[in-house]
Order: sequence, then structure tokens, then C-alpha cells
Amino acid sequence: MLYSEIKATEKLSKFTLGTVQLGMQYGMANTHGQPSTEEAFQILDTAAEWGVNSLDTAVAYGTSEQVIGEYLKQSKKAFFVTSKFKVEGEDPRKELAQQQDLTWEHLGKVDMYFFHDAKEMCQYGDILREPLEQMREQGRTRMLGASVYEADEVEAFLKHDWMQGIQIPMSILDSRVIERGLLEELEKRGTAVFIRSVFFQGLLCMDHVPEKYEFLTPYVEELRDIAKTENMTLQEMSVAYIRDLPGITSLVLGCETWEQVRDNAKLLSIPALSQGAVDGIRAVGRKVPIAEAMDRILGKKS
Repeated sequence: MLYSEIKATEKLSKFTLGTVQLGMQYGMANTHGQPSTEEAFQILDTAAEWGVNSLDTAVAYGTSEQVIGEYLKQSKKAFFVTSKFKVEGEDPRKELAQQQDLTWEHLGKVDMYFFHDAKEMCQYGDILREPLEQMREQGRTRMLGASVYEADEVEAFLKHDWMQGIQIPMSILDSRVIERGLLEELEKRGTAVFIRSVFFQGLLCMDHVPEKYEFLTPYVEELRDIAKTENMTLQEMSVAYIRDLPGITSLVLGCETWEQVRDNAKLLSIPALSQGAVDGIRAVGRKVPIAEAMDRILGKKS
């Protein structure tokens, strides 16, 4: 397993296990549904065996926090855990306190605590800074940050110099943050950068593009051709490209089975892409109608 350094001393696996699937059915490529507790524990065991030491969860992920908490109690294994909170806005401080207490009940201390919605970060960041920093001072978390969707939200995040981590969607189909030069800005600031949706909600693992996203087929086929020139699958190229971008701390990859954990762990050790492949991916990414794709993922367009 490859590792990154955060805070200059701690080694974090380049593969962060996304655990939304442990608490609910999630993802367009999900064919197994939510695993049983026994299956979930096997998934977490396999992650540890393959050197994965980072987990991503959230209060909003169904029973994910509870499953992880029970596993950590009985296994005594150590993981770097990121969780997230959401507030509706009627009384954001009170809602934050309630969310913190739930996460504390489920997991105890977490290593990173994030705004789950970047819009809430923009609206309530200044209001919630003090209680969040108090949480860190009390030892309930070590690092604070936000999960975002849009490149504009990354720019908004950069204005909050008290946050240390960010989670961003990015893939060989989605190069918005790269094209805006925002990865370089995050790297300069020493931000821990976690990338989710590396397989574009599972689409890049499918043999055929779902009808809802059929307009992406020409771009997926172009990328498939580039992968062939590298003697790679589309999934392998997806991981290699994101893994080797400057400033990337870890890739958040969700898994429905222990076999997927093993297979994704193997992906992290594949060779680097040629410069020609990298340039080709960048060229395709500039043409993808990513705004329309994101609208469909987020349910803004059918």
C-alpha cells in the first residue's frame, strides 16, 4: 500500500475506504445492497489486511458510523476516521452539538470532522468556527474541513484558513478542479486532499454507460481507447491518473464486498501513466459536459 504524510509525521494510506455502503444502499453500480454486519466486518478486516488505515463516514450514511464503532470496539484495530455533519440552519450551533454527540456516541474521537455540505460551510462557517475549534481543543477531533462538489466551493473553502482537510469529487471525466489550478492552491496551503467519485459514481466500472448518462458515451469510449494504449483497464487508468496528481492525499473508494476492497487495494500499486496518456485524459476532460452530468447525479435533471 502507498502512503501519504499528513502533518509531516502521520502516514495515511492512499486508499481511504468509503463506508457509505456499510450503512445504506448507494451508487449506480451497487448490485449487492447493504452488507450484513458480518459482511461489513469482513470488509473492514480486509481493508486492514491490505494496509488501508483510513475510513470515511458520516452521520448521514445510515448506520455506517454505528457499524464502524462496533467493529473498532471488538477488533481493536486502529484507523484514521473522517466523519461529517449536516445542519439545517434553524439553530446551527444546536444542530452541530447534536451531530457531534451522535458521532461521539457511535465512534468516540474522530480524526477529521467535515461539513458534509459545502453550502452549509459557506453559510455557517463563521458561525460554527468557534464550536468546531472547541471540539478540536477538547480532543474530539484533530482536523476540521469540508466536503464539496463544485470548483467554486473549493475556492470558498480556501478562504477558511482554519480548516485543514477537504474532500472533492474528481475523475478522468471530471477535471474542473484541475483546470482551475485549485489543486496547486490546496497543496501550497498544506491541505489534506481526499478525492471521492474516482469511478464517477461507479459508471467507469460498468461495461456500458447507463441510459441516463448516455450522452457521456463518446467521452468514455475515448478514455477507454487511451487505457488500451497503456495496457490498462478503465478502472486502472482512473486510479493511476488521480493517485499521481500533485497534492492528492488519498482516494476515497467505496466497496460493497471484501473482494472489492482487495481489488481496489491492488489498483493503488499499478504503474504510473505515460505523459501522453495524461495529456489525452486532460484533453477529453475539457470536452465533457460535466455540469449536465452533475445535475443528473444530484437529481437536478432527469
